[in-house]
Amino acid sequence: MRFFDWIFDLFSKQAKAKPFPSSIQNILVVRLDHIGDLTCSLPAISILKKQYPNARLSLLTGKEGEAILAQNPNVDEIIVFRSNWFARGIFFNPFEFVKLVWNLRKKAFDLGFDLRGDLRNIVLMALAGVRYRIAYGIAGGSGLLDRTGVYDTALHQVELNAKLVTEEVFTKTDLVPKIFLGEAEIGEALQTLKNLGARSGTKLIAIHPEAGYPSKEWEEEKFVVLIHRFLRESRDTILIFGVSKARQLAEHFAHSARVINLVGKCSLRQMVALLSHCHLFIGNDSGPSHLAQTLDIPIVVIASGTNEYDQWGVWAKDAQVLKHAVPCSPCHLKYCNVLGHPCMSHISAEEVFEEAQRQLTRVLQ
Repeated sequence: MRFFDWIFDLFSKQAKAKPFPSSIQNILVVRLDHIGDLTCSLPAISILKKQYPNARLSLLTGKEGEAILAQNPNVDEIIVFRSNWFARGIFFNPFEFVKLVWNLRKKAFDLGFDLRGDLRNIVLMALAGVRYRIAYGIAGGSGLLDRTGVYDTALHQVELNAKLVTEEVFTKTDLVPKIFLGEAEIGEALQTLKNLGARSGTKLIAIHPEAGYPSKEWEEEKFVVLIHRFLRESRDTILIFGVSKARQLAEHFAHSARVINLVGKCSLRQMVALLSHCHLFIGNDSGPSHLAQTLDIPIVVIASGTNEYDQWGVWAKDAQVLKHAVPCSPCHLKYCNVLGHPCMSHISAEEVFEEAQRQLTRVLQ
C-alpha cells in the first residue's frame, strides 16, 4: 500500500492543491460494508445533509444498506452495488462494477466521502470522476485523495465518521443513529406478531444468536439455558431472529407457544419493524445489535474479544455489554484458535439473564 501511495504521490501534487469546490450540488458517500458500519455512519450522513441542505446526497451501499437507508430523509438517492468486495456470499461482478462506474460518472459528483478508508472505495471514487475526494486513506490510496483525515484510533467509528465530514466536534453520545420506519411497516409488524401468537400485555424479548464470524458467537447451549430461564421465571415472549444458523436453536423450542421462530422468515427491513415492538434485545456483537440501538430499545450485547469493541460496538449509554477480558484480544480472527473460546465461554447464561432483568426493570421504572 505504501508503494502504491508513493507512485500516486509523484503525480498528485497538483491535485493536492486543488481548491475545495465553491459550489456543491452533488455529494457521494461510499459505505459498502456491513450493517454495523453503516449504522455508525447514519449520524455523519445527517450532519452532511444539514451542512449542504440544497445538495443532492447519494449513498453508494450494498444490499443491506438499501433496507437500512429506505425512507431516510437525509438521503436523496440510494445506489446499490450488490456484488461489491464486502458482500458476504456474493462474488464480485466486474460487469456490474463497470456499469456502476459509468453511471456514477454521468452524475458528476462535486464532493465524495469514503467513510471506510479503503483503497478499493477510493479508486472507485477516482474512476467515477468525483471532483473532490475525502477519506482517511489508512489502507492506501491517499494519493488519489484531495483531503485526508487524521485517523485517531482512540475514537469510536461513529466519531471518526463525523470527524471526516465536519469540523464541528461531536462526542459519540451526541451522535444518535436512526432508521426511519413508516406507520404501515410498524402496523404490519404488530399484526404479524399477533398472528404468530404474541400476547398483548407481555414483554417481547428479541434474541439474535448469530454473528458475522463464528469467533463472535456465544454457544448455542447457553442460549438454550437462557431462554429456558425466561420461560420458567417470566411471562415474556421470546422472538428468535437470524438467517440460518439460529434455526436449530428455534427448533429446540418448537413446542413452546411463548417462543416465536422468525429465523429466515423476514427481510432485514421487516426485522427492524418487528424489533421496534420489542422491550429488550439480546445478542452477539453483530449488525442487529446496532439496529436495535437505532430503535432506542434496551440492549444486552454478548461481546467476544475478536475486535476492539469500544471502537466498533454499540455506543448507546444505556446498552449493557458483557465482555470477558482475555490476553489474546483483539485477535481479528473468524475462528477462535484458543481451546474453549474463553472470551465467550466465560460469560454465563445466568449473567446474561440477570443483566436482562436489570434492563427490563430500568425500562419499567
